[in-house]
Amino acid sequence: MPNQSPVQRETPQPAEEFARVPAVWGDTFVAHSYEVDFKKTATLENLCRRFQEAAWNHAEALGVGYERLQRENKIWVLSRLAMKVERYPKWGEIVKLQTWPRTAKSVFAMRDFEMVDTGGARLLGGASAWLVLDTTTRKPQRVDKLVSGIRASADRHALGHDPEKLPGCEASPTGMEVFVRYSDIDVNGHVNNSKYIGWFLDSYPLDFHRHHAAASLEVNYLGETIGGDMLSILSKEMGAGQYWHSIVKSGTGIEVCRARIIWDGRME
Repeated sequence: MPNQSPVQRETPQPAEEFARVPAVWGDTFVAHSYEVDFKKTATLENLCRRFQEAAWNHAEALGVGYERLQRENKIWVLSRLAMKVERYPKWGEIVKLQTWPRTAKSVFAMRDFEMVDTGGARLLGGASAWLVLDTTTRKPQRVDKLVSGIRASADRHALGHDPEKLPGCEASPTGMEVFVRYSDIDVNGHVNNSKYIGWFLDSYPLDFHRHHAAASLEVNYLGETIGGDMLSILSKEMGAGQYWHSIVKSGTGIEVCRARIIWDGRME
């Protein structure tokens, strides 16, 4: 249920048409040259973009996507994300992606996803929690009625647990500063959630990436940033291969995003 360019439709689909939309949405994609790094494997940022695109397509088909919410002065925003990587797709590799909604919890609409290779071996799995915000007040809205008619795969879990509320990254040195520019902004006028993941990864030295790969990622999105904002990325090593991060607005110190990344020095 991400923020992507809408497919134009003149009228909403009837309820019986929604019923024919598959409960599990499937996409197939190729890891292109512009989606991989110097190790010739897809980056975590671009894999998250792929998930968001599939989730958006599914939400549109189900009648709860960007187009409908825009008419109601609402937007979907990603609140929490958790991912576990078994293996990164290689340059030119064909990847099969599936995503499905689960039963809503409190104010969150839950959605899981997984990617497998052509032989069916799992590449990665993830779980996400989404909010619906009023575009004027920026306050969360009820999602239970919005998703009540959608078939949810309540018993199918990609990770076996939901994304958690992460602790903050306490006093720590600033690893990097970021100025929000044109290419960071999405259709809702704020920084796309995948961009934050790219910023977290950019905060590590290049040589670190040569010898490590992220085995798991958890992100909490706490606020929004817009063009012209200056951000500071705070980082703290909490244990061998485990780092906590926080992104705050420079000057105000308002926290807008936090993450926990566990790195594997053996993963290719």
